[in-house]
Amino acid sequence: MIGIEIKEKFSLIHVNGDLSEDDLAALGTAIDTLMIKGYRHVVLDLKDVAFMNARGLGALVNHWGQVRFKRGDLKIVGLNSRLVHLFRSMGVEQIFEVYPDVQDMMEKKGWLPAIA
Repeated sequence: MIGIEIKEKFSLIHVNGDLSEDDLAALGTAIDTLMIKGYRHVVLDLKDVAFMNARGLGALVNHWGQVRFKRGDLKIVGLNSRLVHLFRSMGVEQIFEVYPDVQDMMEKKGWLPAIA
């Protein structure tokens, strides 16, 4: 299941459950829609994804390439230890900017909302 949340500095895509073929297609559609609408900073929240196979990871790499081609960026937050191992074993951990959670990513990127 895919959910989209538009923030001040980025768009956040929540992914729930294992990434099935349908979920991968929905994820691609969500990213394409955001790019078309001009949202160039996309963050994938994978904290609720327990499992992903190499095919799912390959799809993420393809999405990353498409986003970069359109002068955007794709960050990932919330990887569990199994997914961290998958990213490392497949050699893609250096492609993605990965953060423990959204708050950490916002702090490190300087994207915290202004406090009035």
